[in-house]
Amino acid sequence: MTQMADEIRTLITDLYDDPEDFLRKPHQWFGGRSPDELMATEAGQFVLLKFLRGGDHMPPIETDRDFKPYTAANTDRAIDQTIARLEEQIEQLRALKGSGPEIASVIGRAREVYGDEGLLWLLEYNQVLQTTPLDLVLKGKAERVLTQLGRIEHGVYA
Repeated sequence: MTQMADEIRTLITDLYDDPEDFLRKPHQWFGGRSPDELMATEAGQFVLLKFLRGGDHMPPIETDRDFKPYTAANTDRAIDQTIARLEEQIEQLRALKGSGPEIASVIGRAREVYGDEGLLWLLEYNQVLQTTPLDLVLKGKAERVLTQLGRIEHGVYA
């Protein structure tokens, strides 16, 4: 074991009630990696040393104590939610096919401002409009959306 590794282990022993637990558990501080993983490389050891003695150290907080490393199993729900949201957006886009001239002009203008991403812009919540642009168009308020597109094109965002 190197001198740096010895110093790290000493610091961990001094700072933590259960040093082995600290070494084994993944931590948000280290991007979901465990200190044991960091100990495997010299660069990782420098990160640990800086953390432990360079003023970056702080005792574990509640969030970190219960931190679970990111895995496929615990991200599946987020993936399913994203897929469901995208499927809703696809249905909204399908509903626009064959729509009237007012919607067609908004779609054309959005494509002028954003290129191919214009249709996606119509589906995203807009802070200034306080809704999605498409919702306003469907409520007969296409002029507000066209005005906002003009502002965006000219660099006026409010």
